[in-house]
Amino acid sequence: MNTWILAAFLIAFSAFPSLAEDTAGTAAPVKSGAKTAAVVNNEPIFASELESESAPFIERYMKTAPEKERTPEKVAALRKEILDRIIEERLLLQESKAKKLKVLKSEIERGVEQFKEPFQVDEKGKPRTPAQIEKAFQDQLLKEGLTQDDFNRRVEEQALKMKLIEQEVKSKVELPKDPEVKEFFQKIQDKIAGKPVATATKEEEADLAQISKYLQRMVGEQVRIRHILVRSAKTASLSEKTEAKKKIDGISVRVKNGEDFAFLAKKFTDDPLSRERGGDLGFVAKGDMGLPEIDAAVFKLKEGDVTPVIETEIGYHIVKVVEKKAPHPLEYDEVSEDLKNFMAQRVFTQKLEKYLKDLRAKASVKVNSID
Repeated sequence: MNTWILAAFLIAFSAFPSLAEDTAGTAAPVKSGAKTAAVVNNEPIFASELESESAPFIERYMKTAPEKERTPEKVAALRKEILDRIIEERLLLQESKAKKLKVLKSEIERGVEQFKEPFQVDEKGKPRTPAQIEKAFQDQLLKEGLTQDDFNRRVEEQALKMKLIEQEVKSKVELPKDPEVKEFFQKIQDKIAGKPVATATKEEEADLAQISKYLQRMVGEQVRIRHILVRSAKTASLSEKTEAKKKIDGISVRVKNGEDFAFLAKKFTDDPLSRERGGDLGFVAKGDMGLPEIDAAVFKLKEGDVTPVIETEIGYHIVKVVEKKAPHPLEYDEVSEDLKNFMAQRVFTQKLEKYLKDLRAKASVKVNSID
């Protein structure tokens, strides 16, 4: 089974954009004789729905995948995976209605408010007033081709599916007992130490690698940094690079002369995500930024030190070390609750996969050619 539906319900509500492409709800009116990609318990999934849903994913894939992977076969497999996700969501919605699940008006209202959260700040990161938030939200609805009633119905349908999964799957998942968690913790310690670890399945092996990497980062050396970035792309002309270098050198002089680093970051950095925080990137471990030149510099510095100008693939940086965390041993009590939740989540994933498989097995699902 694919991971699309898992993501949808682990995150609760996905980001707002592309709701007009959400095919899990009531299908939009279509012309008589329109081609169907699949029929689920006599309910059609139209080819146009599949196309609108898959187009942005395929476009992103073609832009980001290695060139040798951009084959018709890979695109067809991606489209099939998306169709499977649509079928699964349709089955969930049908089952929730068959079980006569209901969603309160207050739940719909809370769901709508969740979708408004991304509109709380404008494109420059400036907070919006309630009226501005509502306007931005309504503008997006208009852009997506939805009325408020359409949107509310989709939120209701999403909530119905979530209620079904809560009732039929999540409620039946228990937190693991302490001995089981300690056994898993020992495997993690062995994995981090490079010792051979016996795993029952490839999925368990992948899970172990994932959580071991996360915990190794958590207990390893970390530094809290601020940075000032002046962008200069690899494709920039010599004159553009020269101008960018001149700008960062000027900022570097002002830092050395004692001007406040956070103030200069707010004024000059080309990083919009950290600008309002005065260039603060929080705590990072080696490899987090994907910029080895910065790693090589900052982990050698003391708290309060500032790097000279560093050139990376995205431009020129000045970095200040604000705080350092020394590595420390991995202790069971520190991570036991996280491990319990991780293990319970793994069981939930397995049960959800089986539940979806069983729903599909008892349903009438006909998939047509989608070439």
